[in-house]
Amino acid sequence: MKGMNRRRFLQIAGASSVAVAAGTATAVPALTSATRLTAGSKQGTFTFRAVAGLPSKAMPTYASYVIEGHVNLTTRTGAMTKTLFAGAPNAMSTIALPGLSRIIRINDVQDLGGAFRLKGVVDDRSLLQPGESPNFELLIDPSQKLAKTRYLGTDIVMQLEG
Repeated sequence: MKGMNRRRFLQIAGASSVAVAAGTATAVPALTSATRLTAGSKQGTFTFRAVAGLPSKAMPTYASYVIEGHVNLTTRTGAMTKTLFAGAPNAMSTIALPGLSRIIRINDVQDLGGAFRLKGVVDDRSLLQPGESPNFELLIDPSQKLAKTRYLGTDIVMQLEG
């Protein structure tokens, strides 16, 4: 039997969380019945998914940066994940590049008159690379179907799906 270290514990806990979430998804109607975020959204629970190819300039795209999540505009809270998948957005695989996924707890949502600024913090700071900030900001403009953020110090413009 393998020894139990912190990494092994987190792998088991993560797999258990996914199994629990998969088993209880039908029991949480607020998450499964959430509508897409739109410019006219003022209250309720909404979901979003934004995708961009990386690198974004002068080189062929070899990875897809995906941010998806849900937000409650009434309580101004939510959660999102940011993940880097192998392959360009039009040929994205299901393989997430190891060590580059983050779960972000949204702790503020600002309505900017049709656009939304989501502010959050990375839940597990032990995953952060040296110099990577635990604070995260995402600007979503549903009317233009765009999202903007920073990735490794570079501004990224993402396409909203759905």
